[in-house]
Amino acid sequence: MKKNFKKRLRIIKTKWGLADDIRLEELLSLVEKKLTHSPDDLELNYLRAELLRKTGQTKAADTAYNDVIKRSKERTDARGKKLTDRIKQRQKQLRYTRAFFLLIPLLIIALISGFYWYSNHQLEVLKKDDGNPNNFAFTQWLAKQQAAKIVSNLQATNPNLSFDFGSNVSKSGQDPMEFMQSLLSAETQKKLRKGEDDKTAGDGEEGDDGKPKFSCDFDTQIAQCDARDVPSASGKKRDEVVLLMNAYRTILNTEKDCEKLEKSIDKVGEQLKWRKSEKNIKADMEDYAIECFYRQNNNEKVIEHARKLQCAGDTTFINSVYWYLTASVYQSGDVDKAKDMYRCFNQAIKYKEKYDFDTASLAARHRESGALAWLYFNDLNTAMSELEKARKTIKESPKKTPMLNYVASEIDLDLLETYVTANVDRDTFEQLHFDINSSGYLTDGYKQIKDTLAGIYYMQNGKNTEAIHSLSNLNERFKQMPEYICSWDWSGFQRGLAGSIKNDAIRKKADSLVVATNCYVPQSNGERMQKINAVINSLKQ
Repeated sequence: MKKNFKKRLRIIKTKWGLADDIRLEELLSLVEKKLTHSPDDLELNYLRAELLRKTGQTKAADTAYNDVIKRSKERTDARGKKLTDRIKQRQKQLRYTRAFFLLIPLLIIALISGFYWYSNHQLEVLKKDDGNPNNFAFTQWLAKQQAAKIVSNLQATNPNLSFDFGSNVSKSGQDPMEFMQSLLSAETQKKLRKGEDDKTAGDGEEGDDGKPKFSCDFDTQIAQCDARDVPSASGKKRDEVVLLMNAYRTILNTEKDCEKLEKSIDKVGEQLKWRKSEKNIKADMEDYAIECFYRQNNNEKVIEHARKLQCAGDTTFINSVYWYLTASVYQSGDVDKAKDMYRCFNQAIKYKEKYDFDTASLAARHRESGALAWLYFNDLNTAMSELEKARKTIKESPKKTPMLNYVASEIDLDLLETYVTANVDRDTFEQLHFDINSSGYLTDGYKQIKDTLAGIYYMQNGKNTEAIHSLSNLNERFKQMPEYICSWDWSGFQRGLAGSIKNDAIRKKADSLVVATNCYVPQSNGERMQKINAVINSLKQ
């Protein structure tokens, strides 16, 4: 089993373009991120279960294995049903075939009888046309009526065509049948094709999937795309392009060279030409470039590649576009424009709710909306409202998959932060705190965040016994974990402490706990525990 797991890991790392020395926790985080887009992927779910087991999360791994078994059984049952249906359909076709072959002798007899009867009952041969049109008046009249109807339909659907067909046709020396034959001429066909092309060109408001293209009332640059940034070439998706992009990913995971990634994307566009069928690859690489420049705080490049991501035309990424635009435009100093980008982010959520409803994805987008409102605009009410929408979206979903529960647990943790900042009533706080503790989906790294927030809430409300209990749990986690996930931004919460806690002494203790838990602050675990113990001892006095 161990060899098979290692072999599977090597294949996954090669396929996804990951570094060989990537830690299992990072790979688990990447797998869970991919599962938000493909929650029914059995291979990804099984890999997640394996990684949970390898990282020591036995209970979560058992749940994940059971879910994979259940999904596999459901898929097997579905395949069995489809096979049964195909067998029944084939049996039905065979019955029809047998019936047909039984009728063949009867058909042959009928044909022979018909031929014999026809040979003995020949109709009188009509005399030749003597040139008098009155003898065929009805035929000419019927042809005129049919031709006039056809041409009127052509004119209605192709306004650029003009045919003079009516009572004066006979004066032009062209009868209806000759006129119909003239429609087959090369020039007329060219006109017809041009009319169809014009009609197609006018349908610019629909995307490739038939859904209306996304537009935002507050974004004036949404349609300003350079031709090379729009995947427009024809043809199927090329395997070599996928392999090339994965190779760049592998290299850049080690080198962290954003400019090299930028040049590689442009080179593919110039030399190979991005195809429409490859827009998701182009979008994925642009998103990767944005993330790279974002980590370097290069706001100008983030904005540039966010626009290129927008031009790729993959609606999966429209929220990513406006998340980064909101953050980078704000950090560049243009607060008003950042607010417009945030409005577009929320319009993108409404667009997805209407045309591409996926519970986990929509809940995650509401969560991100709340984070943006709080991090950049100090709008605590909107942050709480968006997080509550995300929570409601998942609670009202008829499906209760492990992935959905995992997303819900992360949303609950974000909501817990806003509740502590707003210092909501104890019943509301403890109901959410109970849901988080009983979900069973939070990793140990996130549990540290939960315990820190709970300790601060109880401390600021004078519940020292409960605060000491939460902070003691936090200490134990630091003792048992040599490292933990750095994926929590404390900046918004720390900024809000100035207004959320009026008591100076308690506020300083809360700030000390945030510093102790913030994995981006360089310090040893012993130093972190020392800060936590200092707060615990002060609460005991």
